[in-house]
Amino acid sequence: MVNTEDLGARVFGARIRARRKYNDLTLNELAVRAGISRAALSKIERGEQDTSVSNAMGLSRALGVDVGELLAPPEVVITSSAAIPAHSAYGRGTLRRDLPAPQENMEVVHYKLDPHCETASFAAHRSGSRETFFVLAGTIEIVTIDRRTTLRVGDCAQAPGDVPHQLSNPGNEPAELMLIIV
Repeated sequence: MVNTEDLGARVFGARIRARRKYNDLTLNELAVRAGISRAALSKIERGEQDTSVSNAMGLSRALGVDVGELLAPPEVVITSSAAIPAHSAYGRGTLRRDLPAPQENMEVVHYKLDPHCETASFAAHRSGSRETFFVLAGTIEIVTIDRRTTLRVGDCAQAPGDVPHQLSNPGNEPAELMLIIV
């Protein structure tokens, strides 16, 4: 069994390191901004040293995040398959599952398309939205007003989401993809 104090220090340290790297800060730069020594920060990031509330507050300010975000216990949210309904109203031979989104203003969608099927045309999403398509199986075409873009298993494409489009499976095998809309 993992000691919860050790786990807390490791999670806190990992979050500090991840946020520091995300902000493109060196260990020295963050230590200076937070008002702690580089050696102490290094030990905190490795989960080898607990820190004071004062240091935690200094680190959160220096990183531009709420201290609660750095201290919260890790949370894994599980949604059973049965709780994620499948919809077939998106075209003959298509199946869509809207997955729980990890954050606001984000959609995560799983599509299955039978061979030689296509979805109904999707209306444009909000202005400035972006879509990421990742093909899990088969071949998918992204069809817009002026082009057809073919993606094969393992391919990933990003495109504006604020134009009408649809998905097509031109292949002889079922196709699957994940679609993320932000």
